[in-house]
Amino acid sequence: MGRFNTLSILLCMAASCPALAQDTAKPSLESPAAAAQPAPQPAAATTATPRPNAPAPPHAPGKAATTYRLETDVSMRAIPIDVRFSGARLVMFGSATSIGPPPVDAGPIDVVAIIQGAPSRLTVRRKSNVWGLWLNTRSIEFDQAPLYYAVVSTRPLEGIAKTSVLAEYGIGFEQVPITASLADVSGLSAIQLDEFRDAAIHIGIRQKQYVRHDGGIAFVGKSLFRGQIDLPATVPVGQLDVSVFLFRGGKVVARHENRVTLARQGFENFTYEFAQRHSLLYGLATVALATLVGLASSYIVSLRRR
Repeated sequence: MGRFNTLSILLCMAASCPALAQDTAKPSLESPAAAAQPAPQPAAATTATPRPNAPAPPHAPGKAATTYRLETDVSMRAIPIDVRFSGARLVMFGSATSIGPPPVDAGPIDVVAIIQGAPSRLTVRRKSNVWGLWLNTRSIEFDQAPLYYAVVSTRPLEGIAKTSVLAEYGIGFEQVPITASLADVSGLSAIQLDEFRDAAIHIGIRQKQYVRHDGGIAFVGKSLFRGQIDLPATVPVGQLDVSVFLFRGGKVVARHENRVTLARQGFENFTYEFAQRHSLLYGLATVALATLVGLASSYIVSLRRR
């Protein structure tokens, strides 16, 4: 009797408390697969390990290529030309530095400077012996020819670089930019044209307007260098382009440009401007001045004779 009363009381408590019944039955509603799935674990910080054959990252240190820096300047940016001008000395100086270890077989460092005037027309004539008289038998007018060209280097060009490299940068008398029109070279062979070109270079050398100075540039210390060139009194008025090349192992590794201006001043400039703007008056004034000088000279000579 007591057992049945106790069982009845428990059934009544379960029926009167549905929440208790749900909580008691909840574990039995989970599926076996869900119960077997392991609980998620917190993510752990990991470090990626590169593969043995993977390329090095961009910032990985390696063998850096050598780079060169060239800085140059000239002693005079403007040279005045007047009646007293008898030439000038142009000094070139600068520094050549390298960043990074140079290659083992890099070779010595050399500096070459090119001083070149503006291109102009140049006429070259050939004389021949005609019946005992030397007469001009053929002439060529070159359209583009620098009236001044100088090359200054630390040592002879033949020991600095190959001919192909020098030709690429227009260095040397063989590479002077001298060109003629097709009308002037008609009827001439390549050999004859080279003869006229060589004659133009020889004329420039004789007039000291084509200059080559091996050893005219020297290093002063580890990276500083200095060179000079004497400009003649016949140097053409206008712009002079100064191109400095840095050679290493027979190759150009750096280049720097400067410019020098030669301008007329004073009475020289006044005479030139007057002749350009008033050519007729300039011609008449020249004839009148020559006549006065001749008459004055004749009068002085006659006074001495008396």
